[in-house]
Amino acid sequence: MAYTANKLKARFLSRTYVDDPADATVVRYIAWVKMGQNFLAKVALVSGTGVLTFKIFAATDSAGTSPTEVVAHATPTTADAAGDQLVLEVSQEQVLAAVAHASHVSVQLDCDAAGDICAVDYLIEPHNAYDGLTADVIA
Repeated sequence: MAYTANKLKARFLSRTYVDDPADATVVRYIAWVKMGQNFLAKVALVSGTGVLTFKIFAATDSAGTSPTEVVAHATPTTADAAGDQLVLEVSQEQVLAAVAHASHVSVQLDCDAAGDICAVDYLIEPHNAYDGLTADVIA
């Protein structure tokens, strides 16, 4: 049978980022993406000793100009074993309350050890659904 499902792929934008920087102890933004109605971020510790900072920031452009914190995870240090996951979610209203003309959001992350590796998932509910919103990404 041919694969034809396209309900969630057309309703949500989903992306996964592998975070394996040269030094995971340096605070960094994972990726700036266009804000929709709602934004959910999940970080999973793949290997290493733990997540120290897990926050969502807002900015007025895709370059992350003048980033402003919207929300921070209360206990990120509990993610200290491979497979541990942390989740944060913000609404468009929360983002606009933090930055009046915000258009983009990003996760800010840092870890306990330089060699820590994480996977970061973004799930965005856009203002308008359309076919192909979430699609295969092949590098």
